[in-house]
Amino acid sequence: MRLMTLEQLEAFYTTEYPKLVKILVLLDATVQEAEDAAQKAMADFAERSRTEKAPDHPAAYVQRAAINFFIKERQRGRERLPRELQGGHLVLEAYLDDRLTVWEDEQYIKHLLECLTSTQRSVIELVMDGWSTREIAGKLGKSAENVRQHLKNGRDTLKKQPEITPLVSRKRLDQSPAQQGMRSTEQRRSPGRRRSS
Repeated sequence: MRLMTLEQLEAFYTTEYPKLVKILVLLDATVQEAEDAAQKAMADFAERSRTEKAPDHPAAYVQRAAINFFIKERQRGRERLPRELQGGHLVLEAYLDDRLTVWEDEQYIKHLLECLTSTQRSVIELVMDGWSTREIAGKLGKSAENVRQHLKNGRDTLKKQPEITPLVSRKRLDQSPAQQGMRSTEQRRSPGRRRSS
């Protein structure tokens, strides 16, 4: 086939594009899917028509190409959903109601902390709110060392609770906010220069 001029391409697009969209909608595509596939087919045809690989039957070519683009995109969509669900990247609307509300989460945490002494509970609640050991010591009128000891004892008690193990990783429980800050500072340093503890 000889190369098409720009005017011929525009005329071809004007006549064939609506036909492609209708055909794809009849094949169960949404209007958006049909328009996307038709656009891709037309763009592909425009690229090929400028080369020596120009199709001999342009209308048949764009129809076949649009159908193929639609089918491939539909298959990608079907494969994407299980992948996203498996990887935890997607939460279906049906499962949103299964999540605990903020209030329920707070009540559950209070329930878990009931096994602690009142001081341990206060210290852990303040740590969860982002307070540093020094700030907690000032608020409770205790020494920083005493606060660290209450925090350690509280963590040890919580680790023994069967409800805690599946909810929180052991590594996270073993780190105070100060240690987490030190680790993030260390991670920013070069690998060869580690700070000795």
